[in-house]
Amino acid sequence: SVTFRRKFVRDVVTDRLHDGGKFRPQNESVPALSVGSSMSLMIGKYTKRGEKKMKLRKAKRVMAAAMISVMALSLAACGGKSDDSSSKEESTKKEETAKVEKPDAVSEEDWEAMQKEPVFGQELNYLFNGGACVSAKYMAEVQGYYEEYGINATYMEGDSVVQTVGTGQCLWGTDHIATMLVPVTNGVNMSFVTGAHIGCKSIYVPKDSDIKSVEDLKGKTIAIHDGIGNSDQNICYRLLDEYGVDPTKDVEFSDIADSAATVAALESGEVDASIFSDYFVLANYKDDMRMICSITYSPEFQDEACCVTAMNNDFIKENPVHAKYVVMAIKRAGQFNRLHSEEAVQAMYDTDKMTGEKENQQVFWDSLNFGLSDKFTENALREIAEDYIRLGIITNKDLSVDDVMDMAWSEVCPDEEMPEGYTVADPVEPEGATVPIERNENPAKMDGFGL
Repeated sequence: SVTFRRKFVRDVVTDRLHDGGKFRPQNESVPALSVGSSMSLMIGKYTKRGEKKMKLRKAKRVMAAAMISVMALSLAACGGKSDDSSSKEESTKKEETAKVEKPDAVSEEDWEAMQKEPVFGQELNYLFNGGACVSAKYMAEVQGYYEEYGINATYMEGDSVVQTVGTGQCLWGTDHIATMLVPVTNGVNMSFVTGAHIGCKSIYVPKDSDIKSVEDLKGKTIAIHDGIGNSDQNICYRLLDEYGVDPTKDVEFSDIADSAATVAALESGEVDASIFSDYFVLANYKDDMRMICSITYSPEFQDEACCVTAMNNDFIKENPVHAKYVVMAIKRAGQFNRLHSEEAVQAMYDTDKMTGEKENQQVFWDSLNFGLSDKFTENALREIAEDYIRLGIITNKDLSVDDVMDMAWSEVCPDEEMPEGYTVADPVEPEGATVPIERNENPAKMDGFGL
């Protein structure tokens, strides 16, 4: 068996949720009310019983007047608004909105609509925990693209996209289709708005393994790292299925959470193969492992998006113009990542969002083909949905591919509305393409790595 160089690579994920609520001070105490007014009584002849009734009526009038006064003061003390104060506040808000200068990159019509949306002028949070694959949304902030559209967007570190974007803690985030599609079909409140890139994972075996092809994986055990039924296994299902290996019958899966422990399991023969991030192998085991099949390098998967940006559905519905310009900024950042990749990688290092040897990171970065057209992403999503239904990954048997697409795909910023000069990376030109394809002319490569 192969003897691997012992290396321990630790992936640090900050699992910290920021409280999005705002501090609200306690209401001030309501001042005591002193009622000094008196009421005059009509003079006349009353019986004792009549006198008693009149005094009761008098007391009720005084109490009613006092209660009205208390309520007025109480509303003022507690922040309640009279009709007059509400109109003044609304007028002030309109004046403040009018003072915000329209960005040159936003049309008059869109700017007017943006100012009427609930989130106008607010800080908008998106999820970013670092890393190359999900970097375009962060690069949009670094390059000032959000700001160009009058959007104040700031990243948050936190849990998964499904848990944060799906619940509205963050408004958008990027992850694998293999991670997010099934939760979306199960009702998680988000949908996909743009493709990020292709590739990033492959199935590997030890370099001296007898396994030479996907067909040789029949009867073998494959390690995955994020649990049965999650993204690693979903990716393996489709990779194996593409080459005629039944993932439900022909192989076994072993869930090993730690990548270093997986390497030990490969060395001992406990597992025969493993799915890994291409960067993990490139940075640590490029001379010790061999790629068998890949969503990055296999020709059969060059027409598919791997990761997509998801956005909270309520945000899209209530703030469609903001959503449009957020996606526009992210698409531009994808183009920047691709055509100015060295500058983009350096920006990641400069802001402490990337570690490791720069040469390895650059090779991995350039393999991703950042910035995909809507047509390319939509076609890939449709094909993946069809496979997920057929392979039983999507367990709701009542759903058709069209149903899945209705739930998962929201074209909030069509490619046709992108600024002049926008191009995409599509490795395979999709039918009905409307955007020019422009690739990185000199991508970084590593001799001997890939297929």
